[in-house]
Amino acid sequence: MSLLYNDKYRVVKNKRQVIKGGLFPVQCLDENVVIPFPQNAFEFDTSDQVTGVEKAIYQTLENIDALFESYSDPDREAEKWNEFRGLVYRQIVDSKCIMNKSEAAQDFPSREASLKVYFKTITSTLKEKDFSYCAWEIVRKEILCTLKFILDHNSDIIL
Repeated sequence: MSLLYNDKYRVVKNKRQVIKGGLFPVQCLDENVVIPFPQNAFEFDTSDQVTGVEKAIYQTLENIDALFESYSDPDREAEKWNEFRGLVYRQIVDSKCIMNKSEAAQDFPSREASLKVYFKTITSTLKEKDFSYCAWEIVRKEILCTLKFILDHNSDIIL
C-alpha cells in the first residue's frame, strides 16, 4: 500500500469521525425521512468500472461541499461541521485530477445521474424542513451512510 493511499484513506475515515456524533436525535425521529441511497454509483464488478467509481466518489465530495456552500451551516456543533468541510475541501483539491481520467469511464454518466437525484433529494429535504436542526441531522445521517459505504466497499481504490 502506498503512502498516498494510506493518507487519503485516513482523511476519508477522519471525515466520518468528525461528524459522527451520537445516534439520530430522539426529538427528530418524527421528522426523519428515508432517502434512497444510490448504492449502484459506488459498485463495480470489473477493473474497467474503477474510474467511474472514482469519479462518483469525487462527485460525492463535491456535492457534500456544495450543500454547505449553498446553505448556511447548522447552528449546533458548528466547529465540527467546519472541520468536516475543511477535510472535504482538502480531499476535493487533492483528488481533482480524477475527473481528467478518461480510461473506461463510460458508466460515469449513469453514476452521476444517481448521485444527482440523491443530493437533490437531500437538498429538497433541507428546504422543506426549513434548514432546521433536524433537517441537518438527516443530512448528517445521509453523509455518514455514504462515507461508510464508500469506505467499506471501495477502500482498495479510494481517492
